[in-house]
Amino acid sequence: MELVNTFRKVHRRGIILIVPILFDFLALAIGWAFIGFYGEPFTSIRMILEMGMPSVSHISNIALLANNIDFINTPVELPSFMPIIVIIMIIIAAFLQGGYIRTLYCIIRNQPFVISDFFKACKKNVLQFVILEIVVFLLKIGVTAFLVIFFQYIGAFAALVFFIVLRIIFIYLEFTIVVDKVSIPEALKLSRAHLGKTLPNTLLIVLIMYIISIIISFLLHKFWSPYIVIAIIIVYAYFMTIIQSIFMSIFCRIHKSI
Repeated sequence: MELVNTFRKVHRRGIILIVPILFDFLALAIGWAFIGFYGEPFTSIRMILEMGMPSVSHISNIALLANNIDFINTPVELPSFMPIIVIIMIIIAAFLQGGYIRTLYCIIRNQPFVISDFFKACKKNVLQFVILEIVVFLLKIGVTAFLVIFFQYIGAFAALVFFIVLRIIFIYLEFTIVVDKVSIPEALKLSRAHLGKTLPNTLLIVLIMYIISIIISFLLHKFWSPYIVIAIIIVYAYFMTIIQSIFMSIFCRIHKSI
């Protein structure tokens, strides 16, 4: 019944889907304008390590959307100013993250929410999410480089497993930053406590999240084309927003008790 209620709440206030969809369309338009549409269909998947506002760049091994640092390493020659645009897009994503999560919270709690509240949450949390992006980026580089240098192919797999486990342990990190209004160090401690209180339910939704995202990632790469990318942006935003809403529903039941 709770799952059905969560679906209904998101559908009643489906405007939340506009944010990730429009942002991905903007990132796609920028990438397409500067490097064109490139890539061929092939068999591949990408495991997501991100929570909060969804983006197709999280599940794509072809860096076509200019909202991910991987875009800078595309096999196509880029204009010299492109890294600046990518950094600006990453900052915009960090800006929107707070508003997206706060909107999820208000939807699940049946609270009124207006556009001014969205931007207030964006402004309040943008610095923390920018810092978090930098920390995670440096951690990925450091851990992956270390494991690959010493263990080569096994090291690359071990790095992936390490970051997936880390993601699960801190699955509520972004929610905690926004809803509990705490710093990143405090959010790290609190988010682990949130997971401990909801472990069975959370792990079930994590499993569902990875199954759905892997299927969508597979279809994206297998049938890679402009129409498929556009369609997947919409489909992925919808399914991941539903999943994020279920996480938020679990989160809202326990976070005040910790």
